[in-house]
Amino acid sequence: MSRKTNITMTKIVLSISFIILLGRLVYSGIGAYSHHQNQKQQQTDGQTVTPQEPTSDKTCTGTLKTCRYHKD
Repeated sequence: MSRKTNITMTKIVLSISFIILLGRLVYSGIGAYSHHQNQKQQQTDGQTVTPQEPTSDKTCTGTLKTCRYHKD
């Protein structure tokens, strides 16, 4: 085989390898995005909002936890 044939074969092999690498990158990117969407959906489904009833008329605010009572 001549040197020119070896260079041509090397370029073909490297091109095919690069195409395979790009295909794997796209495939894994799509799979990762799908997995991320599923995880986000499961988090949203798992968080059900239940209304809480007020337990007392006292509210605590501030860093010193000063408490005030509501007067209706």
